[in-house]
Amino acid sequence: MHIPPDPVGLYQPFTRSGDLVAISAISSAHEGALVTGKIGRDLDLASGQEAARRAAENLLAVLTEAAGGDVDRIDQMLVVRGYVNAADDFPSVHKVIDAASGLIIARLGDKGRHARTALGCATLPNNNAVTLEAIAVVRST
Repeated sequence: MHIPPDPVGLYQPFTRSGDLVAISAISSAHEGALVTGKIGRDLDLASGQEAARRAAENLLAVLTEAAGGDVDRIDQMLVVRGYVNAADDFPSVHKVIDAASGLIIARLGDKGRHARTALGCATLPNNNAVTLEAIAVVRST
C-alpha cells in the first residue's frame, strides 16, 4: 500500500464533513524523494507529468485512508486542484495536471471523473514541482 508523505505544515491530510472529504495539498514526494524545480526551466513536461502522477498517488492514498481503507466507500471525486511550479512562459500547466487526472480516473473509473483547476505558480513549498488538493464524496459508514 502506498504511504503518502507527512504534512509539511500545520494541517491535516484530510478533513471530513458528513460524506464530503477535503484532501490537503499533496506533494510529489515518493518514498522520501521530492520532485523539485520549475517545470519549463528545471524540468521538462514529461518530468512534470511524472511529478503529477506521484502527487496523485499520494492523494489517492490519503483518500483511501479517509475511506477507512475501503475504496468501495469512495463514491465520487468531485474536484481536483493542481498547482504547478511553472516557469513564467510555460504554456502547458494543464498537460501536467492531465497526468494526475488520468491516474485518478484509471484507478477509480467513472467515480474518478472530476472537475478540475490547473494553476501555474511562482513557487510551491520546498520548491515542490506539483501539489494537488481535492474534494471527494466518501460514505462514512
